[in-house]
Amino acid sequence: LETIPVPAAAPGGVLVKVMAAALCHTELHFADGTLDLGVKPITLGHEAAGVIAVVGEGVDASRIGERVLVYYYVGCGSCRWCTSPAGDEQLCDSLTAQFGFISDGG
Repeated sequence: LETIPVPAAAPGGVLVKVMAAALCHTELHFADGTLDLGVKPITLGHEAAGVIAVVGEGVDASRIGERVLVYYYVGCGSCRWCTSPAGDEQLCDSLTAQFGFISDGG
């Protein structure tokens, strides 16, 4: 384990204070080396819930304290998958984040 700095909330984003998190088999695969997506160092954790602690520019400050569940796929927002009525951003070929897998989780 190592201590890392607390990240800032990006414009349009929020910083979530994790109040509960789950350990699933995926993290065990990262730990034993079975799964390696080539992103190191990385903070694991893709199943988290908490409260909005900090809001980025453009996000209403009234959202601070709001309880949230972290959805770990962040698509490009413009491809056919991201804009589909079904919300299929998990199929996006240009993910901008996948918390706990290709970008820091919680």
